[in-house]
Amino acid sequence: MSLIKEYRDLSILPISKGKSLVIACDSSAGIGKKEHDAVEIDPAITAAFCLRVPLMELLCYGAEPIAVIDLIGNEYAPTGERMLKGIREELARAELSNITLNGSTEENMFTKTTSVGITVVAETKAGKENFQMQQACSLLQLGQPYVGEQVVKNRETIFSYPLVKALRSEPGVIDMLPVGSKGIRYEAELMAKDSEFQIHFSEVENLDCSAGPATVILIAVKSEQEADITSRYSELKKIGEYKKR
Repeated sequence: MSLIKEYRDLSILPISKGKSLVIACDSSAGIGKKEHDAVEIDPAITAAFCLRVPLMELLCYGAEPIAVIDLIGNEYAPTGERMLKGIREELARAELSNITLNGSTEENMFTKTTSVGITVVAETKAGKENFQMQQACSLLQLGQPYVGEQVVKNRETIFSYPLVKALRSEPGVIDMLPVGSKGIRYEAELMAKDSEFQIHFSEVENLDCSAGPATVILIAVKSEQEADITSRYSELKKIGEYKKR
Protein backbone atom coordinates (compact mmCIF):
# COMPACT_ATOMS: atom_id res chain seq x y z
CA MET A 1 0.00 0.00 0.00
CA SER A 2 1.46 3.37 -1.02
CA LEU A 3 2.26 5.87 1.70
CA ILE A 4 2.00 8.76 -0.75
CA LYS A 5 -1.11 10.91 -0.39
CA GLU A 6 -2.41 13.19 -3.10
CA TYR A 7 -3.82 16.56 -2.03
CA ARG A 8 -4.87 19.03 -4.69
CA ASP A 9 -1.78 19.25 -6.95
CA LEU A 10 0.59 18.06 -4.22
CA SER A 11 2.04 14.65 -3.39
CA ILE A 12 2.75 14.08 0.31
CA LEU A 13 5.13 11.38 1.52
CA PRO A 14 5.70 10.70 5.27
CA ILE A 15 9.40 9.95 5.83
CA SER A 16 9.53 9.84 9.65
CA LYS A 17 7.35 10.27 12.70
CA GLY A 18 7.96 13.99 12.62
CA LYS A 19 8.38 14.91 8.97
CA SER A 20 6.78 14.58 5.53
CA LEU A 21 8.00 15.51 2.09
CA VAL A 22 5.65 17.54 -0.11
CA ILE A 23 6.20 17.54 -3.88
CA ALA A 24 4.89 20.04 -6.44
CA CYS A 25 5.72 20.46 -10.12
CA ASP A 26 4.95 22.42 -13.27
CA SER A 27 5.96 22.49 -16.93
CA SER A 28 6.14 25.05 -19.71
CA ALA A 29 6.50 24.65 -23.48
CA GLY A 30 6.38 26.89 -26.53
CA ILE A 31 7.42 30.00 -24.59
CA GLY A 32 10.92 31.24 -25.33
CA LYS A 33 13.08 32.26 -28.27
CA LYS A 34 13.14 29.19 -30.47
CA GLU A 35 11.81 28.91 -34.01
CA HIS A 36 8.45 27.29 -33.20
CA ASP A 37 7.67 29.00 -29.87
CA ALA A 38 4.18 30.49 -29.63
CA VAL A 39 5.28 33.33 -27.32
CA GLU A 40 8.66 35.00 -27.72
CA ILE A 41 10.35 35.91 -24.43
CA ASP A 42 13.65 35.38 -22.66
CA PRO A 43 13.89 31.72 -21.51
CA ALA A 44 15.01 33.06 -18.13
CA ILE A 45 11.50 34.45 -17.65
CA THR A 46 9.94 31.19 -18.86
CA ALA A 47 11.83 29.18 -16.24
CA ALA A 48 11.28 31.71 -13.47
CA PHE A 49 7.51 31.58 -13.84
CA CYS A 50 7.53 27.81 -14.24
CA LEU A 51 9.30 27.62 -10.87
CA ARG A 52 6.91 30.16 -9.36
CA VAL A 53 3.93 27.81 -9.73
CA PRO A 54 5.13 24.95 -7.47
CA LEU A 55 6.72 27.41 -5.05
CA MET A 56 3.39 29.19 -4.61
CA GLU A 57 1.55 25.88 -4.19
CA LEU A 58 3.93 24.82 -1.44
CA LEU A 59 3.97 28.18 0.36
CA CYS A 60 0.16 28.31 0.33
CA TYR A 61 0.08 24.78 1.78
CA GLY A 62 2.56 25.78 4.48
CA ALA A 63 5.55 23.63 3.46
CA GLU A 64 9.19 24.73 3.35
CA PRO A 65 11.00 24.11 0.01
CA ILE A 66 14.31 22.26 0.31
CA ALA A 67 15.22 21.28 -3.27
CA VAL A 68 14.49 22.20 -6.89
CA ILE A 69 14.89 19.88 -9.88
CA ASP A 70 14.84 21.39 -13.38
CA LEU A 71 14.37 19.26 -16.51
CA ILE A 72 15.22 21.47 -19.46
CA GLY A 73 14.19 20.03 -22.83
CA ASN A 74 16.79 22.10 -24.68
CA GLU A 75 20.55 22.53 -25.02
CA TYR A 76 22.57 23.98 -22.15
CA ALA A 77 23.99 26.87 -24.18
CA PRO A 78 22.34 29.22 -24.63
CA THR A 79 18.78 28.19 -23.61
CA GLY A 80 19.64 26.18 -20.52
CA GLU A 81 21.99 28.86 -19.23
CA ARG A 82 19.26 31.48 -19.48
CA MET A 83 16.75 29.20 -17.77
CA LEU A 84 19.12 28.50 -14.88
CA LYS A 85 19.70 32.22 -14.50
CA GLY A 86 15.95 32.76 -14.25
CA ILE A 87 15.56 29.93 -11.75
CA ARG A 88 18.29 31.29 -9.49
CA GLU A 89 16.86 34.80 -9.65
CA GLU A 90 13.39 33.50 -8.76
CA LEU A 91 14.80 31.55 -5.81
CA ALA A 92 16.44 34.77 -4.63
CA ARG A 93 13.08 36.57 -4.84
CA ALA A 94 11.59 33.82 -2.70
CA GLU A 95 14.52 34.06 -0.25
CA LEU A 96 15.51 30.47 -1.10
CA SER A 97 18.92 31.01 -2.72
CA ASN A 98 20.62 28.37 -0.57
CA ILE A 99 18.42 25.37 -1.35
CA THR A 100 19.61 22.46 -3.49
CA LEU A 101 19.30 22.87 -7.29
CA ASN A 102 19.78 19.93 -9.65
CA GLY A 103 18.66 19.05 -13.16
CA SER A 104 19.39 18.13 -16.74
CA THR A 105 19.44 19.51 -20.29
CA GLU A 106 18.93 17.95 -23.73
CA GLU A 107 22.27 17.61 -25.50
CA ASN A 108 21.45 14.82 -27.96
CA MET A 109 18.67 16.33 -30.06
CA PHE A 110 18.22 19.63 -31.88
CA THR A 111 15.06 21.31 -30.59
CA LYS A 112 12.84 23.96 -32.17
CA THR A 113 10.60 24.79 -29.19
CA THR A 114 11.49 25.80 -25.65
CA SER A 115 10.43 23.46 -22.84
CA VAL A 116 11.13 23.02 -19.16
CA GLY A 117 9.72 21.01 -16.26
CA ILE A 118 10.38 21.91 -12.63
CA THR A 119 9.79 19.88 -9.48
CA VAL A 120 10.11 21.35 -5.99
CA VAL A 121 10.48 19.20 -2.89
CA ALA A 122 9.49 20.67 0.47
CA GLU A 123 9.20 19.60 4.10
CA THR A 124 6.37 19.87 6.59
CA LYS A 125 5.41 18.33 9.90
CA ALA A 126 4.16 14.76 9.68
CA GLY A 127 0.45 14.46 10.31
CA LYS A 128 -0.36 17.94 9.01
CA GLU A 129 -4.08 17.90 8.36
CA ASN A 130 -5.24 18.79 4.87
CA PHE A 131 -7.73 21.62 4.78
CA GLN A 132 -11.45 20.94 4.79
CA MET A 133 -13.87 23.84 5.00
CA GLN A 134 -15.85 23.74 8.22
CA GLN A 135 -17.22 27.27 8.53
CA ALA A 136 -18.79 30.03 6.49
CA CYS A 137 -16.12 32.45 5.33
CA SER A 138 -15.18 35.10 2.78
CA LEU A 139 -13.21 34.52 -0.41
CA LEU A 140 -10.59 37.10 -1.33
CA GLN A 141 -8.55 37.41 -4.52
CA LEU A 142 -4.90 38.39 -4.72
CA GLY A 143 -3.61 39.29 -8.18
CA GLN A 144 -5.07 39.26 -11.69
CA PRO A 145 -5.32 36.39 -14.20
CA TYR A 146 -2.51 36.74 -16.75
CA VAL A 147 -1.24 34.28 -19.31
CA GLY A 148 1.41 34.34 -22.06
CA GLU A 149 2.48 37.82 -23.14
CA GLN A 150 0.27 39.42 -20.45
CA VAL A 151 2.53 37.89 -17.80
CA VAL A 152 5.58 39.61 -19.27
CA LYS A 153 3.82 42.98 -19.65
CA ASN A 154 2.57 42.93 -16.05
CA ARG A 155 5.52 41.18 -14.42
CA GLU A 156 6.41 44.10 -12.13
CA THR A 157 2.88 44.30 -10.68
CA ILE A 158 2.47 40.59 -9.87
CA PHE A 159 2.43 39.95 -6.12
CA SER A 160 5.59 38.99 -4.26
CA TYR A 161 6.63 35.99 -2.20
CA PRO A 162 6.95 38.06 1.02
CA LEU A 163 3.34 39.18 0.61
CA VAL A 164 2.15 35.57 0.21
CA LYS A 165 4.14 34.49 3.29
CA ALA A 166 2.70 37.37 5.32
CA LEU A 167 -0.86 36.44 4.36
CA ARG A 168 -0.24 32.77 5.16
CA SER A 169 0.74 33.73 8.70
CA GLU A 170 -2.43 35.75 9.33
CA PRO A 171 -4.63 34.07 12.00
CA GLY A 172 -7.78 34.96 10.05
CA VAL A 173 -6.60 33.15 6.91
CA ILE A 174 -7.85 29.56 6.88
CA ASP A 175 -6.87 28.48 3.35
CA MET A 176 -4.89 29.71 0.34
CA LEU A 177 -4.79 28.24 -3.15
CA PRO A 178 -2.99 29.42 -6.32
CA VAL A 179 -5.00 29.64 -9.53
CA GLY A 180 -3.59 28.21 -12.75
CA SER A 181 -4.96 27.32 -16.16
CA LYS A 182 -8.34 26.08 -14.89
CA GLY A 183 -9.38 29.47 -13.57
CA ILE A 184 -10.80 31.02 -10.41
CA ARG A 185 -14.16 29.23 -10.43
CA TYR A 186 -12.59 25.78 -10.57
CA GLU A 187 -10.13 26.48 -7.75
CA ALA A 188 -12.75 28.19 -5.59
CA GLU A 189 -14.98 25.13 -5.86
CA LEU A 190 -12.00 22.91 -5.08
CA MET A 191 -11.45 24.77 -1.82
CA ALA A 192 -14.88 23.59 -0.63
CA LYS A 193 -14.57 20.05 -1.97
CA ASP A 194 -16.13 17.32 0.22
CA SER A 195 -17.64 19.92 2.57
CA GLU A 196 -21.18 21.17 3.12
CA PHE A 197 -20.24 24.64 1.87
CA GLN A 198 -20.39 26.15 -1.60
CA ILE A 199 -19.09 29.36 -3.13
CA HIS A 200 -21.39 32.28 -3.94
CA PHE A 201 -19.56 34.75 -6.16
CA SER A 202 -20.11 38.51 -5.87
CA GLU A 203 -17.52 39.16 -8.58
CA VAL A 204 -18.36 37.60 -11.94
CA GLU A 205 -15.55 38.77 -14.23
CA ASN A 206 -12.63 36.54 -15.24
CA LEU A 207 -13.85 33.54 -13.25
CA ASP A 208 -12.94 31.07 -15.98
CA CYS A 209 -9.82 32.74 -17.38
CA SER A 210 -6.46 31.04 -17.06
CA ALA A 211 -4.23 32.63 -14.43
CA GLY A 212 -1.17 31.20 -16.18
CA PRO A 213 1.78 30.79 -13.81
CA ALA A 214 -0.16 31.33 -10.57
CA THR A 215 -0.80 35.04 -11.07
CA VAL A 216 -3.85 34.77 -8.77
CA ILE A 217 -4.16 33.32 -5.27
CA LEU A 218 -7.51 32.66 -3.63
CA ILE A 219 -7.69 33.27 0.11
CA ALA A 220 -10.43 32.02 2.43
CA VAL A 221 -10.69 34.18 5.55
CA LYS A 222 -12.86 34.08 8.65
CA SER A 223 -15.81 36.40 8.06
CA GLU A 224 -15.27 38.30 11.29
CA GLN A 225 -11.68 39.13 10.29
CA GLU A 226 -12.32 40.03 6.66
CA ALA A 227 -12.54 43.80 7.28
CA ASP A 228 -9.31 43.85 9.28
CA ILE A 229 -7.36 41.87 6.71
CA THR A 230 -8.62 43.81 3.68
CA SER A 231 -7.90 47.10 5.46
CA ARG A 232 -4.26 46.09 5.98
CA TYR A 233 -3.73 44.45 2.59
CA SER A 234 -4.95 46.81 -0.11
CA GLU A 235 -4.01 44.26 -2.80
CA LEU A 236 -6.94 42.02 -1.82
CA LYS A 237 -10.51 42.18 -3.07
CA LYS A 238 -13.53 40.19 -1.98
CA ILE A 239 -15.06 38.07 -4.74
CA GLY A 240 -17.46 35.82 -2.85
CA GLU A 241 -18.56 33.94 0.24
CA TYR A 242 -18.76 30.30 1.24
CA LYS A 243 -22.15 29.35 2.66
CA LYS A 244 -23.79 26.09 3.66
CA ARG A 245 -25.51 24.29 0.81
